[in-house]
Amino acid sequence: MPEIISSSVIDVYPFSVDGGRARFLTLLRTPGLTLGNTWQAIHGRIQKKETAIRAAVRELEAKTGLVPISVWTIDYINSFYAPEEDAIYLSPSIGMLIPSEAEVRLTPEHVSWEWVTHETAIHRFLWEGQRLAVQTLHEEIASRLVAGKAPNPYLEVPPSLWQDPRRRRK
Repeated sequence: MPEIISSSVIDVYPFSVDGGRARFLTLLRTPGLTLGNTWQAIHGRIQKKETAIRAAVRELEAKTGLVPISVWTIDYINSFYAPEEDAIYLSPSIGMLIPSEAEVRLTPEHVSWEWVTHETAIHRFLWEGQRLAVQTLHEEIASRLVAGKAPNPYLEVPPSLWQDPRRRRK
Protein backbone atom coordinates (compact mmCIF):
# COMPACT_ATOMS: atom_id res chain seq x y z
CA MET A 1 0.00 0.00 0.00
CA PRO A 2 1.46 3.41 -0.89
CA GLU A 3 2.55 5.60 1.95
CA ILE A 4 1.01 9.09 2.09
CA ILE A 5 3.76 11.64 2.63
CA SER A 6 2.34 14.98 3.62
CA SER A 7 4.20 18.24 3.61
CA SER A 8 7.72 16.98 2.95
CA VAL A 9 7.86 18.93 -0.32
CA ILE A 10 6.67 22.38 -1.39
CA ASP A 11 5.79 24.05 -4.69
CA VAL A 12 6.59 27.75 -5.06
CA TYR A 13 5.08 30.01 -7.71
CA PRO A 14 6.80 33.41 -7.89
CA PHE A 15 4.81 36.17 -9.57
CA SER A 16 5.13 39.90 -10.11
CA VAL A 17 2.63 42.63 -10.83
CA ASP A 18 3.71 45.44 -13.14
CA GLY A 19 2.20 47.54 -15.88
CA GLY A 20 -1.32 46.33 -15.25
CA ARG A 21 -0.57 42.64 -15.55
CA ALA A 22 0.70 39.68 -13.59
CA ARG A 23 3.70 37.64 -14.67
CA PHE A 24 4.75 34.23 -13.41
CA LEU A 25 8.33 32.98 -13.19
CA THR A 26 9.14 29.80 -15.11
CA LEU A 27 12.53 28.09 -14.92
CA LEU A 28 14.01 25.84 -17.63
CA ARG A 29 15.55 22.75 -16.07
CA THR A 30 19.09 21.84 -17.12
CA PRO A 31 19.28 19.10 -19.79
CA GLY A 32 20.67 15.85 -18.37
CA LEU A 33 18.99 16.30 -14.99
CA THR A 34 15.73 14.61 -14.02
CA LEU A 35 12.99 16.36 -16.02
CA GLY A 36 15.73 18.18 -17.95
CA ASN A 37 14.73 20.67 -20.62
CA THR A 38 11.27 21.21 -19.11
CA TRP A 39 9.80 24.40 -17.70
CA GLN A 40 9.25 24.29 -13.94
CA ALA A 41 8.15 26.32 -10.96
CA ILE A 42 10.28 25.99 -7.82
CA HIS A 43 10.10 22.71 -5.97
CA GLY A 44 11.97 21.62 -2.88
CA ARG A 45 12.05 19.55 0.24
CA ILE A 46 11.14 20.76 3.69
CA GLN A 47 14.01 20.24 6.10
CA LYS A 48 13.59 18.71 9.53
CA LYS A 49 12.01 21.18 12.00
CA GLU A 50 11.31 23.67 9.17
CA THR A 51 7.86 24.99 8.28
CA ALA A 52 6.58 24.72 4.72
CA ILE A 53 6.51 28.52 4.44
CA ARG A 54 10.13 28.97 5.54
CA ALA A 55 11.18 26.12 3.23
CA ALA A 56 9.43 27.86 0.35
CA VAL A 57 11.25 31.15 1.02
CA ARG A 58 14.57 29.32 1.42
CA GLU A 59 14.08 27.42 -1.86
CA LEU A 60 13.07 30.59 -3.71
CA GLU A 61 16.19 32.42 -2.56
CA ALA A 62 18.51 29.42 -3.11
CA LYS A 63 17.29 28.71 -6.66
CA THR A 64 16.72 32.27 -7.91
CA GLY A 65 18.29 34.77 -5.50
CA LEU A 66 14.84 36.37 -5.12
CA VAL A 67 13.28 37.63 -1.89
CA PRO A 68 9.48 38.01 -1.75
CA ILE A 69 7.51 41.14 -0.93
CA SER A 70 4.63 39.01 0.30
CA VAL A 71 3.83 35.32 0.63
CA TRP A 72 0.47 33.72 -0.10
CA THR A 73 -0.98 30.29 0.45
CA ILE A 74 -2.64 29.10 -2.72
CA ASP A 75 -5.96 27.43 -2.03
CA TYR A 76 -4.69 24.28 -3.73
CA ILE A 77 -2.67 21.28 -2.48
CA ASN A 78 -0.73 19.53 -5.24
CA SER A 79 -0.92 15.75 -4.93
CA PHE A 80 1.17 13.30 -6.90
CA TYR A 81 2.23 9.68 -6.83
CA ALA A 82 5.93 8.74 -6.96
CA PRO A 83 6.02 5.12 -8.22
CA GLU A 84 9.73 4.62 -7.44
CA GLU A 85 8.93 5.29 -3.76
CA ASP A 86 5.36 3.93 -3.84
CA ALA A 87 4.39 7.15 -2.09
CA ILE A 88 1.70 9.78 -2.46
CA TYR A 89 2.89 13.33 -1.82
CA LEU A 90 0.71 16.22 -0.72
CA SER A 91 2.55 19.43 -1.53
CA PRO A 92 1.49 22.89 -0.33
CA SER A 93 1.39 25.46 -3.13
CA ILE A 94 2.84 28.83 -2.16
CA GLY A 95 2.65 32.05 -4.19
CA MET A 96 5.29 34.72 -3.70
CA LEU A 97 4.99 38.30 -4.89
CA ILE A 98 8.34 39.47 -6.22
CA PRO A 99 9.38 43.05 -7.07
CA SER A 100 9.07 43.44 -10.85
CA GLU A 101 12.60 44.82 -11.13
CA ALA A 102 14.22 41.96 -9.16
CA GLU A 103 17.11 40.14 -10.82
CA VAL A 104 16.92 36.36 -11.15
CA ARG A 105 20.15 34.45 -10.39
CA LEU A 106 20.05 30.80 -11.40
CA THR A 107 21.87 27.80 -9.98
CA PRO A 108 23.22 24.99 -12.20
CA GLU A 109 19.84 23.26 -11.74
CA HIS A 110 18.30 25.62 -14.34
CA VAL A 111 19.64 27.11 -17.57
CA SER A 112 17.08 29.82 -18.29
CA TRP A 113 14.16 31.73 -16.82
CA GLU A 114 11.31 33.82 -18.10
CA TRP A 115 8.46 35.89 -16.64
CA VAL A 116 5.30 34.88 -18.54
CA THR A 117 1.53 35.26 -18.43
CA HIS A 118 -0.45 32.71 -16.46
CA GLU A 119 -1.68 31.24 -19.75
CA THR A 120 1.88 30.63 -20.91
CA ALA A 121 2.92 29.19 -17.54
CA ILE A 122 -0.05 26.81 -17.61
CA HIS A 123 0.88 25.75 -21.13
CA ARG A 124 4.53 25.15 -20.16
CA PHE A 125 4.06 23.11 -17.00
CA LEU A 126 3.98 19.33 -17.40
CA TRP A 127 1.75 18.42 -14.49
CA GLU A 128 -1.91 19.18 -13.98
CA GLY A 129 -1.29 20.02 -10.31
CA GLN A 130 1.14 22.79 -11.30
CA ARG A 131 -1.29 24.15 -13.89
CA LEU A 132 -4.12 24.19 -11.33
CA ALA A 133 -1.92 25.95 -8.76
CA VAL A 134 -1.01 28.71 -11.24
CA GLN A 135 -4.64 29.11 -12.33
CA THR A 136 -5.77 29.36 -8.70
CA LEU A 137 -2.98 31.82 -7.84
CA HIS A 138 -3.93 33.95 -10.82
CA GLU A 139 -7.67 33.97 -10.08
CA GLU A 140 -7.59 34.39 -6.31
CA ILE A 141 -4.54 36.58 -5.76
CA ALA A 142 -2.57 37.95 -8.75
CA SER A 143 -5.49 39.20 -10.87
CA ARG A 144 -7.01 40.89 -7.82
CA LEU A 145 -3.73 42.69 -7.07
CA VAL A 146 -3.53 43.80 -10.71
CA ALA A 147 -7.08 45.19 -10.49
CA GLY A 148 -6.29 47.04 -7.26
CA LYS A 149 -8.60 44.77 -5.28
CA ALA A 150 -7.63 43.02 -2.08
CA PRO A 151 -7.25 39.25 -2.25
CA ASN A 152 -8.68 37.15 0.54
CA PRO A 153 -6.64 38.41 3.52
CA TYR A 154 -6.61 34.94 5.07
CA LEU A 155 -4.44 33.69 2.20
CA GLU A 156 -1.62 36.14 2.96
CA VAL A 157 1.03 34.72 5.28
CA PRO A 158 2.11 37.13 8.04
CA PRO A 159 5.75 38.23 7.60
CA SER A 160 6.60 36.89 11.07
CA LEU A 161 6.02 33.38 9.71
CA TRP A 162 8.33 33.67 6.72
CA GLN A 163 10.86 36.45 7.20
CA ASP A 164 14.22 35.52 8.64
CA PRO A 165 14.42 37.60 11.83
CA ARG A 166 18.11 38.31 11.06
CA ARG A 167 17.17 39.88 7.71
CA ARG A 168 13.94 41.76 8.47
CA ARG A 169 13.64 45.18 6.88
CA LYS A 170 13.56 48.09 9.28
